[in-house]
Amino acid sequence: MCGRYGLQKDKEILEDKIKARAIGAFRRWKGKSNIAPSQLVPITTLENPDEIDCYHFGLVPHWAKDKNIGYKMINARSETVTEKASFKPLFNKGKRCLVYADGFYEWKREGKDKIPFRFFVPDREIFTFAGLWSRWKTPEGEDYNSFTIITTTPNELTAPIHDRMPVILTEEDAKVWMDPDQNPNDLEELLSPYPADAMDSYEVSTDINNTRNESPDLMEPLKK
Repeated sequence: MCGRYGLQKDKEILEDKIKARAIGAFRRWKGKSNIAPSQLVPITTLENPDEIDCYHFGLVPHWAKDKNIGYKMINARSETVTEKASFKPLFNKGKRCLVYADGFYEWKREGKDKIPFRFFVPDREIFTFAGLWSRWKTPEGEDYNSFTIITTTPNELTAPIHDRMPVILTEEDAKVWMDPDQNPNDLEELLSPYPADAMDSYEVSTDINNTRNESPDLMEPLKK
């Protein structure tokens, strides 16, 4: 499961790096080190590939009765994303998105303790997760845009910590993922583990455990 990640870069850095236009809530984005489910965070959709907007982390399908279902749908497994009723229509109808990040967190069990680790890609200041998005209507008739992060089996770096990892797309794979002419059947091969030798990790403070905590210091290596 990938339920926590970070994107500390502010709006100006993201706009310059991604070469996309800021719209909606992204105009007020200032960066976050401790992103958690339900929060508004930056993505780019296949529907609007030249724009960055903020959607809620945790997918709320259009048929949902309550947006709280999003807490249970923060991830979609790569092995079943083309089969499950919640995700198959989105995958087949091009509801794909890029989810921006500069690191993600997983917890290692050591006895009764859970030790947080930050995983990142050293040579990529910003990278992207493969995602799917949906639009739900609130009882008041307003749009509630949300997304899920696709996960895959772990690579050699993440396996000792967790049995899943988010699908991190290479820059070339991200272009394919966002190509409207791609046959969905040909996209599944992109949903594989990122090379372990292109990633790194370190232990961080348990302050990251509390979703109310927010500071750039949370993403720094733990000082022992």
